[in-house]
Amino acid sequence: MLTEEPHAQLELPAATEPIGGVHDDANSSLVEDVYHRILMRIVRGELAGGSELKSTRLSQELGVSRTPVVQALSRLIADGIVTQRPNMRAVVRPGAENWLVEIHELRLLLEPPAAAKAAKLMPTEAIDQLQQAAVAVGPEQDAGWGMRAREFDFQFHLAIADHAGNQPLRSAIYKCWEYKRMSYELAADRMESINRGYREHLAILEALRERDPATAAAAMELHLRHASSWRPERRIV
Repeated sequence: MLTEEPHAQLELPAATEPIGGVHDDANSSLVEDVYHRILMRIVRGELAGGSELKSTRLSQELGVSRTPVVQALSRLIADGIVTQRPNMRAVVRPGAENWLVEIHELRLLLEPPAAAKAAKLMPTEAIDQLQQAAVAVGPEQDAGWGMRAREFDFQFHLAIADHAGNQPLRSAIYKCWEYKRMSYELAADRMESINRGYREHLAILEALRERDPATAAAAMELHLRHASSWRPERRIV
């Protein structure tokens, strides 16, 4: 545990750079990177549940100033990954190492209904675009197949969210998918699971084309359950 610093609530250091424009963009990107790196350490179990998070120590370890670390910790607190009681230091929430599993469980609640809605609402043109993208990906076993399949994975699921006819549902699915790249970084998929995921995408796509909400929802749920069962590390999906 990191315990050297006196207990204090997170306070943003005074701004030392101009506000707006390039500086805002650069700072936002840095905070995102720090957030990602701290969460990666939590999911790997390097920062266990109950660990106290000292911003000065983290800034040294990550090679950045304290400002983006404090801002990233604030985001982690807002997301429920890190907790903080009044006048106490931020700590990793017990069980937070299972964050990606919890996100996947949320996707199981959100994406099958979204697929059912999209089966009724997605324009034919959008379905055709997904079909063309699927053909372009192709189940080829060359060195770039895995990356193409991952890119199509994002395109496919977010297109369904875009056409579910429910903005809060779309926003929630997009939020879940912000963490998907992290799961790819932490646990590589086997070629067999990539191939199966691709075939399952095609089955969902056929249900969308047939305007069959029940089949689209069932195929999406099966796809998501398979995705978690194929992970070599059960804490990462």
